[in-house]
Amino acid sequence: MGFSAPRRGFLGLLGPARAKERESVEKIMEGLEKQSATYKNIILTRIDQRYVDDVWGEAQVRMTAHLRAGHRVKNPAAYMTRVCINCAYDELEKIKKRAEDLIGDDDTSVLERTDVLLDDSGLMYSDVKAIMAEVLTPRDHRAYVLRFVYGLNAKEIAEVLDWTHDCVRQSLVRADRILNRPEVKRRFRYRPRSSER
Repeated sequence: MGFSAPRRGFLGLLGPARAKERESVEKIMEGLEKQSATYKNIILTRIDQRYVDDVWGEAQVRMTAHLRAGHRVKNPAAYMTRVCINCAYDELEKIKKRAEDLIGDDDTSVLERTDVLLDDSGLMYSDVKAIMAEVLTPRDHRAYVLRFVYGLNAKEIAEVLDWTHDCVRQSLVRADRILNRPEVKRRFRYRPRSSER
């Protein structure tokens, strides 16, 4: 059972249409790539410089997948702006999750590695975590880790934690003041464990 002549003619048109569709996706992406500086600046307003290239790469992957899935985009430039913003927020969420892992009480926390030395002082990661958790409030601890472990600025921390900019600044100042007290600084120095004495 074959197709009638008109039907065969219609099916023959599908091949060139798909090739044209792929070509149009590549042309759209080339056009967006030429404007990459603009999109990277948009990303930079939401996340630290060191994450910009990764976020831009993720945005390109998402946009290409969206177009190849057959979705029509009337204004690719505006759509790409939205994709860049979404990718930046997704990256901030990943950073927030990693920060929670660092300071959380979960047994799978990254800093539960008691056998890993922080430096040649003999201090362990778990010691630092325990001291910081003891002397800082959970809010100050979280803000401090995001600032000094992940390098986020106050504006980015405010977005990640859904705080005001002033709350973040106050937390960071408070944490810095507490961690710079002489009695706290002494605790960060190496002390032999009872098993080593």
